[in-house]
Amino acid sequence: MVSFHPKLCYNLSMKLISIPKDKYDDYRLDVIFNGYKWDPQFMDSSTIAEHVLVITEEEHEELEKLTEKLAGETMQAEEIINKNQKLAKPLSLPRKIQKELKRMGNYQANRHIRLMRFDFHPTREGQWVLSEVNSDVPGGFAEASIMPKIAANLFERERYRFKNFGEILASAIVGKVKSGRKIMLVHCTSYSDDRQVMQFLGDKLQDIGYTAIYAAADHLRFENNKAISLLDGNTGKIDAIIRFTPLEWLVKMKGEAIWSGYFDTTTVSCNHPIAVYTQTKRFPLVWDLLEKHGADLSAWREHLPETLEVRAARNKEGFIYKPVYGRTGENISIKEACIDDEYEKIIKDVKRNPKSYIAQKRFNSKPVQSENGEEYHVCLGSFVVDGKAAGYYARASKTPRIDSSAADIPVLIEKNMKSSNHIETTRAATGSVKQPVKNLYREAYMTWASGNSIWSKWVRPVPFIVRSYTNQTQNMPYATQGIPYLESLMPDTAIILDLPSCIGIIEGADLARIGWRPIPLYNGTTEQPGAIALVDNTGINTALLHFADLLEENEIIEDAPPVFLLDSNRMFCNKANISVFDNSWDVYEQDMPSPKFFLNNGINKIILCGHKIHRDIHKILYKYQTKGMTILYTNGVDPPTKVVIKKPLELRRLAFLIDAISMVH
Repeated sequence: MVSFHPKLCYNLSMKLISIPKDKYDDYRLDVIFNGYKWDPQFMDSSTIAEHVLVITEEEHEELEKLTEKLAGETMQAEEIINKNQKLAKPLSLPRKIQKELKRMGNYQANRHIRLMRFDFHPTREGQWVLSEVNSDVPGGFAEASIMPKIAANLFERERYRFKNFGEILASAIVGKVKSGRKIMLVHCTSYSDDRQVMQFLGDKLQDIGYTAIYAAADHLRFENNKAISLLDGNTGKIDAIIRFTPLEWLVKMKGEAIWSGYFDTTTVSCNHPIAVYTQTKRFPLVWDLLEKHGADLSAWREHLPETLEVRAARNKEGFIYKPVYGRTGENISIKEACIDDEYEKIIKDVKRNPKSYIAQKRFNSKPVQSENGEEYHVCLGSFVVDGKAAGYYARASKTPRIDSSAADIPVLIEKNMKSSNHIETTRAATGSVKQPVKNLYREAYMTWASGNSIWSKWVRPVPFIVRSYTNQTQNMPYATQGIPYLESLMPDTAIILDLPSCIGIIEGADLARIGWRPIPLYNGTTEQPGAIALVDNTGINTALLHFADLLEENEIIEDAPPVFLLDSNRMFCNKANISVFDNSWDVYEQDMPSPKFFLNNGINKIILCGHKIHRDIHKILYKYQTKGMTILYTNGVDPPTKVVIKKPLELRRLAFLIDAISMVH
């Protein structure tokens, strides 16, 4: 039993240390290529911090005690609810999940791997406040494992240490699954930011003797409560499931037979769906009932701000609204952190869907200061695996809301030099970082993402993180044809080339000769060995290598306008059968610069070149248009002509519903 002092006031001494400026560019590249950070940019914000978060040994020890106490209370609460499922009513779980709760009667905690992450924030009162638990599918695996290892090598090795989350999770898997067995890494295969988490873990599992299978949730079937893979080239019995698809997403898949088996499978799982009870932020609404059944929730009560139903908080001051299943900080009603009319939209949605939100008393976040006076609000996520503290994943933001625009920041522990009981983690800090990617691709990325351009940070690294099982370096014919629809450089104009496969790269090279800066936005992942993929990325990967040399020969000026390269095949998502690997993808608003960034840098026009305006681009162009940018379209032959982008259909429907609700209220 871990001793815990619920009234303890913490003397918070954490600090930010700047990564040396002359080392940051190499650090960023190492984090991208060796640290599985495939999403280094979110709209105009870098997601790789320029600092390291340092906590003291004392803070580390207190956090570990608190984390383990909270984990014990959380797992006890889950088992009480699971045995008394009427207690779950105030949680207002999705109906499809409610139907499956009885299936979890065979749950045995010691059979599965229980992974959680508790998110802490320092306050001006000098205490830790808990904002939530990521109980179902927490992220940040590589950021809590390799990122601190890379950062530690930049500083005095004997001064800092860290806990390697990946090693701890791998040890837990070894304790439950025999070596040489098959482990399916279930995730949304269309999302590269999900794949990067799974790829990190999969590579680690491969290194210690397991077979890692990357697959979607619908690639599993269950026979006699055992998991069976349906993925092309990888069929058969599965010995463990590492799930990264959230439960509330899982049950939205068509066909109950596809996902219902997850709830009562005896196949080793991380995480088992029992996590749904505490993943919902409505969890505090059942505390009184749980305590009547013997639950100890003292740590939760001490550290989580007061949490109420939306309607119960309407006449109270100091409360904010949070989505019940929010995971990345979006749609939290911290007014000063909201952009444009975001706050008003959140409040309208709260009125329309009060059960989808909870009201939480706002705490007084204390920003952490760096040695040069910069201040950042910090969320320190503390992992726990099977009840034991397992390392940290932190994010830093200029605003009190820690959302997708926040930067990932490594956490180091400043050693107490009088103590000598930290040999294991100190050795980890001095070890070498694995180099899973050929230098050839890293060098190509560096060419495309040339540091002298303000647009280079938007180059997506995914196609350069090549994990292909085909010959990527094969020779291919590349015939450039010139640019018939443009005669000369237009410094106030950005271009989006939405063309199939590598054609956009070829045309981007031609535009580079005129003076534009090509920016690849390709984001499609690579299929599992032996599987058939929906989108063939081979031509893209090969062309990026081929044209890197030609791009280097062109002297593109520093402030050259950008041309963004997309694969129009990305949206081909019609599966012939369930066994196909879906690596189709969309481009999102956060993948490109904001309208404000464009306008501030002299870009007030966008030319879209493609065979049609795809729905994902349509949404982005509409946003640009509303901010005063001119949109032009060309089919690749005719001169660009101005077009008016209509409001996307789903936005029109949403506006109608909001107006209707507003009239009622």
